[in-house]
Amino acid sequence: MFTIGSQSDYGLIILSSLMKKNEYVSLTRVVKETDLPQRFLARIAGKLVSHGLLASLEGRGGGYKVTDKVKKITLYDYLAIFEKNLHVCRCCRQTYHCHFQRVCRHGSFFQNTLTGILSGQLKKIKLVQVFSKDTA
Repeated sequence: MFTIGSQSDYGLIILSSLMKKNEYVSLTRVVKETDLPQRFLARIAGKLVSHGLLASLEGRGGGYKVTDKVKKITLYDYLAIFEKNLHVCRCCRQTYHCHFQRVCRHGSFFQNTLTGILSGQLKKIKLVQVFSKDTA
């Protein structure tokens, strides 16, 4: 079922923290500012770098910096980096075998309609909108 996991959540915290800065910021500094676990943060930052949302620089004065891709990516595409399942129910997964398929009358609604609505809306939202104070 669709839930936003810790990696997605922590990734948003990292990005929002770094968006305020126009310099490379060390992971140690991000950890101090956010109180998130460093080991977990390093893995998340690595994923964000590999997807082009963060740039990294090694050595003294190095660290992580937000790239312009953050302004272009949708919330759906961001969540897909970390979440394996963006469906609203487990029967929406192709690998799931429902024991109640014979009597279920609502599964197709969740599979086709509701998942489509959710995905469509997430694809309309730019990731930077998540960080806007004007978001209602």
